[in-house]
Amino acid sequence: MKFILVRHGETMANIGKIYSGWSNYDLTEKGKLQIKILAEELKGYKVDAIYASSLGRTMETAKEIARIIGKEVVVNDNLREINFGVFDGKTAKEIEENYPNEWETWLNDYESYRIPEGECLQDVLNRAKGFIDSIKEKDGTCIIVSHGGVIQSIITYLLDLELKKMWHFQCPPGGYVEIDYTDNFGYLRKLIPSYI
Repeated sequence: MKFILVRHGETMANIGKIYSGWSNYDLTEKGKLQIKILAEELKGYKVDAIYASSLGRTMETAKEIARIIGKEVVVNDNLREINFGVFDGKTAKEIEENYPNEWETWLNDYESYRIPEGECLQDVLNRAKGFIDSIKEKDGTCIIVSHGGVIQSIITYLLDLELKKMWHFQCPPGGYVEIDYTDNFGYLRKLIPSYI
């Protein structure tokens, strides 16, 4: 299976460095242009399926790719970004001011500390693994349109790395990662930042 992991285009939350998990932020004009260019790039692949998180920014991204490629989008909530709970919609400074203890705990143990009313990164990985396990033995090429944290989690899973290694793989808004996966072994083929 060839996995093409696409991060949604730029949003106002990305610009404002706002923690946006399950909240919706629309794509900026730059984000829309990123996706148009990316969709044209992905047209060169023979794509068998397109999967996407149900959040607005990923759906807008996936629909543009699907329009260019000529495939339907299959929505899966396991591809949603981390639920940032009480941190959602706030900058790091606002979180530190309003939730200093929770912020400090999360920074020191993001893998297993569940943000109040939210998730930890292990929860995100478990969701993503469940989805990947359901499709990884298929042949062909799939595009998965998701979020930064989910994409990083999927990369560590497919490359058989510890979750804490996720920070070594930055996929910016409008970028994509290509991984070939055969016989339980993942090969990182490309990590492409946004074209603009």
